[in-house]
Amino acid sequence: MATLNDLKQRVDSLLGLTAANRLLQLNSNTRERAYEAYVLSLCADALRRAGGIATLTGINSGPNPATVIFRGGPGAMSSTAQDFCYLDCSLAIKLFEIHLDVVYEGQSGANHEIDVSICDSGHAQDVRDSGKAPRTNKNLIAAIECKFYDSTPGVVLARTFVGLVNDCSVNRLNAFVSNRTSPGLDAYLSKTSSPKPFIDLTPLSSTSEQRFILNVEQVFRQWAVSR
Repeated sequence: MATLNDLKQRVDSLLGLTAANRLLQLNSNTRERAYEAYVLSLCADALRRAGGIATLTGINSGPNPATVIFRGGPGAMSSTAQDFCYLDCSLAIKLFEIHLDVVYEGQSGANHEIDVSICDSGHAQDVRDSGKAPRTNKNLIAAIECKFYDSTPGVVLARTFVGLVNDCSVNRLNAFVSNRTSPGLDAYLSKTSSPKPFIDLTPLSSTSEQRFILNVEQVFRQWAVSR
């Protein structure tokens, strides 16, 4: 099983932090939060492979901050309590951002915590200007649930994520990502209407990484040419 150090080293490698003399700061120094940062970093790699650009950006400092700070739990996209980082992205004419641990307002008005989210840049800027919560409407491009399990997983968290997805408009990608699986979880996520499952993703398996990256890259490529 991947350790905290394994996950942090992979984040460092994928985002090129040490090479650029930047430091990684996880406000919650746990495998659960490191796993979320790892999945965000894989999304950045998928975007680069699709021909896009992903720039680490601090909400206070702007592009390429010296310390890359990721939240220790779900919070407001507009929070300036710390120099929280996100990825400012472009692909063809599409402008968007990839965020970690942000609370969104659903179509029903309920709040939802999304581990890794891809959001339209214009909407994200409106959120920062207004201080309101981002919406899970057409401005939400992807929602990814990330779960790091120490033991055999059940289906409760997957069911909860399905409820979240049902409170969103149609996204380009809804994915449930975990480091372990079980027969019950496999069966639950095998339904056609379920989020796309990546239930063996770990930095200790290049095969699982490539499967995830290639799938996300394809989503980016298809979205880049859409209207």
